[in-house]
Amino acid sequence: MPLTGAIEYGPGINANGIAETPDGRSLLIVQSNTGRLFKADPVTGVTTSVDLGGESLVNGDGLLLVGRILYVVQNRLNVVTAVRMSRDGSSERVVDRLTDQRFDVPTTVARFGDRLYLPNARFTTPPEPNTPYDVVGIRAAWAR
Repeated sequence: MPLTGAIEYGPGINANGIAETPDGRSLLIVQSNTGRLFKADPVTGVTTSVDLGGESLVNGDGLLLVGRILYVVQNRLNVVTAVRMSRDGSSERVVDRLTDQRFDVPTTVARFGDRLYLPNARFTTPPEPNTPYDVVGIRAAWAR
C-alpha cells in the first residue's frame, strides 16, 4: 500500500524497517535517509511523525518491538538504539545505544531469550564467493 501523510520521500533509502506499536493498532516505519520514525495506519497507509525528542535514527533498518522497547538497527553506524515507546507509539525516548566490536553493518534484529541477534550484511566488504558472513548475539537492554 502507498504511504501518505507526514512521510516525504527523498533521495536514498526511505521507508525501511517495520514493527507494530505497543498497543498493536498501528505500524512503525523508520525512514533511513532522514532518521525519522513514522506511525502508519495499517489500513489506509496514512503516516504521522513520531516525536523523537530531537533524536535521529539515521540509517535505521531493522526494527524489533519487545514490550514498549523498540530496537532500531542503525546499520552503517553499527549501533542498535533502544527506545521506550508510548503505548500508542506516538512518542519515544532513547534509553540505550548498544554496539559491539563484531558489528559489520548489521541490518536486522531478532530476539531469542535475553539476547538480540543481528546478521552482519558487510556492505563495506566487496562480496566474493568465499566472503564469510555471521550473526552477532548481544545482551538486550532489558537484560542488562
